[in-house]
Amino acid sequence: MNKIRICFIRIDGTQVDALRVIEIATVAETKEDALQRLSRAVGQWIQSTNEGRRAWTESSEDFNVGDLAEFLSRTGKAKAALQRFFEKEGISRVKDLFVLTNAGQENYDRVLARLEEK
Repeated sequence: MNKIRICFIRIDGTQVDALRVIEIATVAETKEDALQRLSRAVGQWIQSTNEGRRAWTESSEDFNVGDLAEFLSRTGKAKAALQRFFEKEGISRVKDLFVLTNAGQENYDRVLARLEEK
């Protein structure tokens, strides 16, 4: 089982509006394959269950990673109906690793030290 970490980010101007890092435990070898498997599982869950259809409607029909997080336990197991679809796609869990909202953006490479001349 591979652990694939993916960072989802929404930027609004100069602010990070939302950032979420998830870890998918999966048979997938690549991020692209893991995302395809995740999308297929969620799509099948939405089309096949009342719970999924309700979640789709409540998300204004744009079910994203933030909506998905509501159906995951702290250990990354999904609610039973969704977990079955995950497992069919070779996903054992989808764990929330980090969530950030409404934060100012700064360049990662910004130098944080200033040395005084003597």
